[in-house]
Amino acid sequence: MRKWVLISFSAVGAVAEAVQLVALMWTTLHLTGSASLVGVVNAFAFLPGVVAGVALRQAFDRGSAITSLSRTNWVCVGCSLVLAGAVALELNAWVLIGLFCTSQAALSVAKLANKSALARALRQMFDRQNLPPVQGRISSTTIIGGVVGSGLAGLLLAFVGVAWCFAAASVLYALSVLLIGALRRYGSEPTDGQAMDERRRISSRGDCKDAGSPEGTTSTATLEPPAATTEGRRILALVLLVSIPSSGALQYLTALLPTYADHLVPGSAPYYSALDVAAMAGGILAGSVIGFSRMRKVVQLYALAMSGVLCLVLVPNDSPVVAAGLVALVSLTITAHVVGMQIATNQLAPDGQVGRYMAVRNSGVGLAKAVFSVSAGFIAQASGVTAAWTVLACFLVLVAAVFSLSPQWRRFASA
Repeated sequence: MRKWVLISFSAVGAVAEAVQLVALMWTTLHLTGSASLVGVVNAFAFLPGVVAGVALRQAFDRGSAITSLSRTNWVCVGCSLVLAGAVALELNAWVLIGLFCTSQAALSVAKLANKSALARALRQMFDRQNLPPVQGRISSTTIIGGVVGSGLAGLLLAFVGVAWCFAAASVLYALSVLLIGALRRYGSEPTDGQAMDERRRISSRGDCKDAGSPEGTTSTATLEPPAATTEGRRILALVLLVSIPSSGALQYLTALLPTYADHLVPGSAPYYSALDVAAMAGGILAGSVIGFSRMRKVVQLYALAMSGVLCLVLVPNDSPVVAAGLVALVSLTITAHVVGMQIATNQLAPDGQVGRYMAVRNSGVGLAKAVFSVSAGFIAQASGVTAAWTVLACFLVLVAAVFSLSPQWRRFASA
């Protein structure tokens, strides 16, 4: 039951996030006509989280993971309500852009804490063997929630207006708080990593006694998680590094979609929503595919290069229908790599330090997301969407080639 509550919580939150993001991006482009500002507004969703992740990384392992999930989502409820009120009052366009950036900044910290708390909750409730399928399913249903949210945003933008998008997002965030509260009724695992460590030590001692080993002879090395070794830390650092290109590329895609949609079908919010749905749909399959161990190896080895090639195919295309299919494929390959790196980080992090490792990872990729988002906007503004796609394609192919030269990475990716 806990698994389904967490999955439902993630899905509902994803619907809310997608509704709000589509409304923010399209409204920014509609109010200013600037692709650069679209990238800047999107970047504010990550930069403050980068600072918080580094400065407060140890705090992400303290307290109750369930309580943290609840509190951070209440912050999301408040931000959405403020945006709904501001748009309904028809404030000055630049005042709205300022509020958009402020809201994105607050949400960046809240969502960073939310992701770290969710990672802790998963490690506390599921063993290492069962964790990858659960995390893969959560990722998949989260993307499904994004599809639903993007489609809902398109309908709301077309028929009732932007303010209703933000109001709907606030209601959905509140619903996700109620869902996570259900975990308390079913009971939850200890939220202190040290308590979990102690339980494992006691269990391991019991196993040794059953096997005939003298009491107290259990080696601490056998209790140490894989990432506690020097080699494990090096591998984890490499995983964190490899996470940056795909996470950044995914936000580059997100920031570029409003301008690309407007380039193909000028002035159509529903088409932008449809293009966003196509990107999310590609991610759904990615979340399912990554659950298979053999596919994880393929993704880790080849996903970045495949993404680059697909972006090159997008360059000469002017068909809205073909564009939607190609965007879905690009999203599929990039998202598969992102999910694979999330699973690797969670599994390699030492017990009791999952929150801080996820915070550090999310801070690193958050900085990349901000840089990539701003870059997408400025390149599209200065040179057009064709140049923007070409730059992303060349970057992904180059990065894939560089990582392929690392023997340590090849061993890990093939393991």
